[in-house]
Amino acid sequence: MDFALTVVRALHFAATIVLFGGYAYAYAVSPDGRTRQRFVAVAGWSLAVAVATAAAWLAIEAGHMSGEPLAQALGDGTMRIVLASTLFGHTWILRGVLALVLALSLAAMRGAAQRRRIAQAIGASCAALLLVSLACAGHAAGDAGTAGIAHLCADGVHLLAAGAWLGALVPLVFLLRESSSGSVQRASLAVRRFSVLGMACVGALVLTGLVNATFALHRVSELFDSRYGNELLLKLALFAAIVVLATVNRVRLTPRLDLTDARSANAAQRSLLRNAVAEVVLGFAIVAIVGNLGITMPPMH
Repeated sequence: MDFALTVVRALHFAATIVLFGGYAYAYAVSPDGRTRQRFVAVAGWSLAVAVATAAAWLAIEAGHMSGEPLAQALGDGTMRIVLASTLFGHTWILRGVLALVLALSLAAMRGAAQRRRIAQAIGASCAALLLVSLACAGHAAGDAGTAGIAHLCADGVHLLAAGAWLGALVPLVFLLRESSSGSVQRASLAVRRFSVLGMACVGALVLTGLVNATFALHRVSELFDSRYGNELLLKLALFAAIVVLATVNRVRLTPRLDLTDARSANAAQRSLLRNAVAEVVLGFAIVAIVGNLGITMPPMH
């Protein structure tokens, strides 16, 4: 059951990140300030996966909380009790409402231009809240008082920064691939905008990651002699690899997009595409680790 919960959590995190990232790309990265052509379809499928995995997550948690087999927990009203009487259940009700509003906003984006802009703003807000609210389903939800609020806020900002960076990277990869036949200028503008977004997100991730680590670990040695610390170390190693790739993109490859030599500019774009794909793979590997990290108990004190 723990393995099933890890997979469900990882898929849910990935779906909500891709969903929010599409909006982040449109507002902060897109060369023309618009959503991509297939945005509604991608967002719709991401929302569907998020809803399905949220339902599976709720069912597994109901079984864990009751100590009953999953089939019995689904049939004896346990899920209703979880929804009505726990923070996890209340959060899931709120997230269900957000998902419904988000679905309606996606449907409305097929209308007139003014209607699309309003629907996009509503959808972006709901997608952000859907991602941030996951903080209430992790270790931060177990802390009480002022410390608990601080932990929840740090976790929420951490999720938002990760979603904006990794989520917006996905449509950027498609832009780099589509532009490889010609428009290097659009790719250059998008990459520079993404670089600014990425630096802000990395700063937020580092700061909030340090805050979260102080709540979970009380000694540096716990990084090496506990399962939670080992998983966190692996996450940090993958994050460092992404930062190295992002630095190479920023310092070496992005300036080459503006070269007058078309062959050199196209070669730089292909290299950026390769590195961006590697960043996406590493990023979702981190998401897989997070899927398990959230159900791994930190060292006890």
